[in-house]
This record gives sequence, structure tokens and C-alpha cells, in this order.
Amino acid sequence: MDPDVDRTRVVSSSVGCVLGGLTVAGLYALYRATWEGWVLPAARADAWKGPTLLVTSALVVLVLYVIAVRTGARRMGDWLVLGYALPLVLAAALMIADEIFLMLRSRVPQNLGIKTTAVMPLGRSSRADHDRGDREHVARGG
Repeated sequence: MDPDVDRTRVVSSSVGCVLGGLTVAGLYALYRATWEGWVLPAARADAWKGPTLLVTSALVVLVLYVIAVRTGARRMGDWLVLGYALPLVLAAALMIADEIFLMLRSRVPQNLGIKTTAVMPLGRSSRADHDRGDREHVARGG
């Protein structure tokens, strides 16, 4: 195998990985999470920032791909796109796995012998528990 071909693949896929990694890092910085791991939605005033970052990043990769194809380096453009997609897919898989873990952990019954902590996600206040406490207080005559 030609060493120039391998070098081209490594360089172009590395540039794609850097661009994808910067996109993931930017998105991670935009969204806050609670200490339990729940990702919070962006404020209404900041909701445009995430999609704008994704579209801008994809346009940069698209422009680089078109330039590579026009100059005859189609393979280089292909490896650039593959390198770009890798961090995005890995980040999405990690986020989904984390959410599934949190969901399963919060719904595992105690009678299976799995010890869980009573952690309530932020934003899901226990209003029903509060109302029940008020009713019990009134029922006791307090």
C-alpha cells in the first residue's frame, strides 16, 4: 500500500475528527446538566445556538468535501466526512446510553434486590407528596 494514501486517509480523517469533536464540545458547553446527569433544555433565548452550531459545522464540512471532490481528491473528502461523523455518532450513543441508564435506575423495583437511591430529577418536583403532607397535617388537626 502506498504510504501517501495512508497519510492522506489519516490526515483527512483526523481533520474530520477534530471538526466533529469541536462541534460536540461546543454543544456540550451550551447545554447544562443537573448533578444527577439530567440534561436541561436551553433557555428560550439561547435555543437557537445549538442548531446554529450544528448547521454551521455541517456546512464547513460540506464545503471542504466539495473542494476535495472538485480538486480530484474524492477519497480525501470521503475520509473527512467519516472522521467528522465519528465523534457525533459516539457522543449521541453516549448520551442515549446515559439517559437509558438513568431511566432504568429510577424504575428498578426495590424488591429485585437492587439498591437505589431516592433521587428525583430536577424539574420534577414532588407536588403530590407536598399536597399529601398538607392533607395529613389538616387531618391531624394542625
